[in-house]
Amino acid sequence: MQSKPLGICLIIDCIGNDTEFLRDTFTSLGYEVQYFLYLNVDSIIQILRQVARMPQHQDYDSFVCVLVSRGGSQSVFGVDHTNSGFPLDQVRRMFMGDACPFLLGKPKLFFIQNYVVSEGQMDSSSFLEVDGPAVNNVESKAKQPGPCTIHREADFLWSLCKADVSLLEQSSGSPSLYLKCLSQKLGQDRRRPLLELHTELNSSVYDWNSRVSAKERYYVWLQHTLRKKLILSCK
Repeated sequence: MQSKPLGICLIIDCIGNDTEFLRDTFTSLGYEVQYFLYLNVDSIIQILRQVARMPQHQDYDSFVCVLVSRGGSQSVFGVDHTNSGFPLDQVRRMFMGDACPFLLGKPKLFFIQNYVVSEGQMDSSSFLEVDGPAVNNVESKAKQPGPCTIHREADFLWSLCKADVSLLEQSSGSPSLYLKCLSQKLGQDRRRPLLELHTELNSSVYDWNSRVSAKERYYVWLQHTLRKKLILSCK
């Protein structure tokens, strides 16, 4: 990746414990960091839509999104106290090639810390369904790349960490172990493939989990469709 900056790094932190070190890490990696704190679900959707539509993506080589929130098993709540959750799969859908053509064929990295609220603590099930960002206006049509064979779901890295929401009550000001380890791995001055760093991250989380109670554990899932080896290094 050669562009300067490498791309937009969007940080949405609805808990408020992780923004500062994440901002420093991704700035040092060469990203233009945009961060937002304490958003409700409607605001999260609005910001994601705005960022997905940014024409700057056509000049950049990648995109990063970090999302920290309370949520359900497959959704985020933001700062809302009811469970009008926004499904996580719709977050990813907003940046797929058909909805966000300027990022087609470019790495799209998602790191999500979800503090899961148990079903017994939620009011009623009411998930928000939204359409992806509109790309059918005149300006978008004029700028869209021509036909290609790259699949719309290609070049995603989707790293999701779940922890019990009670962790926030036990240590309200403490950062996410998952995001702290991620930041440390990315900030080390060495050129290592991102997937190797994520394996090390998993190992660090596993070590933590082996020493604490079930309520204090973090669980990390990784899915990716990256077609090339990706290396990030501090500038």
